[in-house]
Amino acid sequence: MRRTLWALMLGLIWAAVWAQTPAAMWRFFGNPAPNNPALPGVGKQTIYYPCLNRLYAVNLEDGTLKWQYPADAPLNTTIIGQPVEGEGLVYIGMNNGNVMALDAETGSLRWVFTADSAPTARALLEDGVLYIGTGRGEVYALNARSGEPLWREPYRADDYIAGKLIKEGETLIFGTNGGFVHAVSTAGGRRRWLFRLPAPNYDPQPVYANGSVYVTSNDVVISLNPNSGAVRWTRRFNTEFRLAPAANDDYIAVLTRENRLYVFDHTGKIVAGDREPIEMRYEPLVAPEIHNGKLWLATRRGTLLCYSLPEGKLEWLYTLRPPEGTVDQNNRRVAYLALSGKPVFTPSGFVVATGEGNLTMFGFGWVDRLAPQVVRTTPTIGEMMSGQLPLDFTARLRDEGSGINPATVQWLLNDEPLPAEYEPSLGEVTVQLRAGTAAKPLPDGRHTMTLIASDWAGNTVRYSWAIYIDNSLRRAPARPQQQQSGAPGGRGGGGGRGGDF
Repeated sequence: MRRTLWALMLGLIWAAVWAQTPAAMWRFFGNPAPNNPALPGVGKQTIYYPCLNRLYAVNLEDGTLKWQYPADAPLNTTIIGQPVEGEGLVYIGMNNGNVMALDAETGSLRWVFTADSAPTARALLEDGVLYIGTGRGEVYALNARSGEPLWREPYRADDYIAGKLIKEGETLIFGTNGGFVHAVSTAGGRRRWLFRLPAPNYDPQPVYANGSVYVTSNDVVISLNPNSGAVRWTRRFNTEFRLAPAANDDYIAVLTRENRLYVFDHTGKIVAGDREPIEMRYEPLVAPEIHNGKLWLATRRGTLLCYSLPEGKLEWLYTLRPPEGTVDQNNRRVAYLALSGKPVFTPSGFVVATGEGNLTMFGFGWVDRLAPQVVRTTPTIGEMMSGQLPLDFTARLRDEGSGINPATVQWLLNDEPLPAEYEPSLGEVTVQLRAGTAAKPLPDGRHTMTLIASDWAGNTVRYSWAIYIDNSLRRAPARPQQQQSGAPGGRGGGGGRGGDF
């Protein structure tokens, strides 16, 4: 009976782990979209994926294509912002100033509204009203069914509006590149308050959580009253903030230019990152986001990171890769795909897009049962070599499901551990044995090498092979390091479940 209960408890624990561990479900391939200025949008059953001059409506469950707009020739303009679904329609903005409403089921055009300038902010749809902000600072309120303006004239901030519009009660809040936070009445588009930041910011996007508005400005974090714009508290640092903060009902998280994480509570007290620095593994691409109590980050090395809050412990890491053997125009290996932006969350997971035009769906409840793969080793199976120092060993790992957990990677020689280092963005394990350290030359004869690695779902590979040492051989010259590239590889194509991740 006890054994049965123990097995049941163990099964429940593993089920909970699987439920929280993201795993890749499908990938859809659109047209190449380097420097894509738009994020995917999430509907009830559809992901709307903008790829520069075309919009793809992709089935949320399996990644198959529902429709594309235009159905024939691509647009002669670029889709920007983020598609929004509602009222049976999906709304997209263009850099020529047009806002289009398409039928969510068929992709047919329903109406077009032309703004005075490009709708650069991510649109907001609420209570049948579509709010848009533009590159010249206009804010419009449109009837979501017809596209007709609801305000007598647009609100004019006279400055570039980026990020997304926030609606709290009857107030719209947004930031501009010139260093201002605006609050506008939704009733008629009149200004309620205006806050000037101490200095213009790289990322002026304010965020709202737990009754306050938060924004960064150069070296300071600021909390504002959303009703009046009055300052509630400020925290100044001897470093610089280049990205907007992330916030939920419990914490505010900010990243410095040195990629250090600080976590505050809503009174402005630092709860993590002050006494013990929390270093992000890679440089962030865009501002972080808090979802389900965890901090999520897209990086400039094709890698997604997830950290616990407030401790800042790494809980998940995944690098998006092209097919093995992909090279760029200079014949350099493409190790990872360049991300286009932050992960966009769905009710059961999230999607992320890359510059080469693919969209990957990760599911929290998707069970990963496949172990990582060892795709290349140096030395190779059966290789004969000198055992004299210095010695360099390398291997390449891949895992297409939940990603490799760096803490699990080991390299054994005759069942004894070697000082191995794993670089997640490249997927490479390296061992360097040098004179003057504890390393010793290898004696003649057969030696067994073993690589061990687990993914985040707990699947483990243990890969062993033999090499042969003959110290009468001259030590081979060091192999030249193959240059690595993070430029996108591959080309557009069809979508669907499975495929080479």
